[in-house]
Amino acid sequence: MIEITLHGRGPNTMSLAMLESFERSLDQAHEEPLMITGAGDAFSAGLDLDELRVADAAHVTKLLITMERVVRKLFLHPAPTIAKVNGHAVAGGCLVVQCCDWRVCADDPSVRIGMTGVAIGLTYPPFVPAVFAQRVPPPHVETVLLGADRYAPTDALRLGLVDELAPRERLHEVARARLDARAKLPRHAYGSTKRALRELAYAVAETQRERFENEVLPAWTGKLAGRAQ
Repeated sequence: MIEITLHGRGPNTMSLAMLESFERSLDQAHEEPLMITGAGDAFSAGLDLDELRVADAAHVTKLLITMERVVRKLFLHPAPTIAKVNGHAVAGGCLVVQCCDWRVCADDPSVRIGMTGVAIGLTYPPFVPAVFAQRVPPPHVETVLLGADRYAPTDALRLGLVDELAPRERLHEVARARLDARAKLPRHAYGSTKRALRELAYAVAETQRERFENEVLPAWTGKLAGRAQ
């Protein structure tokens, strides 16, 4: 079992450097079971908007393309993956949680989980709804993505954003037990079944790559790049 801890400025926000570090950790893990968590008392609050305010269009484009690669690698990782949600998991942080096979969240009413992109005027890249359509019950996908709200753990459980709540003091114990149980399953059968379930869903996003390049990337760069100038 390999534990990957997300480290970033503030509540583990996702800068380009942070995403590149995350990608290296995924590559180095090869096909081992993974536990994903955040440093300190947050999972991840999503993209580092302060970095993006002083970024140019090329930087924003590179960041989005890197995020797409990271999401794909985690979503299709052949071995079991567990999200140990130790704190806020918002926007990109919530997306990373959905990429994991089992999602255990601290039973702490102060924690918030959700997708807030629409609230700040962002169009989601195709891989975002593709992942959510696979991991969140159909009645709740639109609620989560269009509502742009942040939910307490009990509501996140009801909506299907997490699978289980655990007392904070037992969070690691519970997450490790769930990962160990899945890691005992025949690895080839687990990986091939997971790919069969998810690859087709992700292929839908690939068919929309032209929209991603022609519509989403310009929208993000126009909205975010150089906002401080």
